Amino acid sequence: MGRLSIEVVWIGVDPPLRIALDVDGGTTVAQALALSGVARLIGDCSISGSSDEAGLPWEGDSIGVACYGRRVALTDPLHDGDRIELLPRVIVDPKIARQRRADHRRRLAGERRWTPDRAV
Repeated sequence: MGRLSIEVVWIGVDPPLRIALDVDGGTTVAQALALSGVARLIGDCSISGSSDEAGLPWEGDSIGVACYGRRVALTDPLHDGDRIELLPRVIVDPKIARQRRADHRRRLAGERRWTPDRAV
């Protein structure tokens, strides 16, 4: 197997931290994360998935691991051009957040369209 060019991105900071890596073919997500050194940069956060393969100190559910927006396991093999994304845990359900934003905009605009006492 040849070499793979991948990127590890930590989305939890602004601007996002990007680390480009060249790894051997057959490298797993866990191995790439260990090679990137991102554990030292993130600190005490834990990354969801199994930590057995590369001895990573990441367990629990405080950080998600994705490849182009789709969750991946730490044991999944990488492909050339993959971007491993480390995502902060979702604090608020997206549906509830959208409802709160819409309610806030309606209050600011004085919109009465959605109120039950609206005259037709």
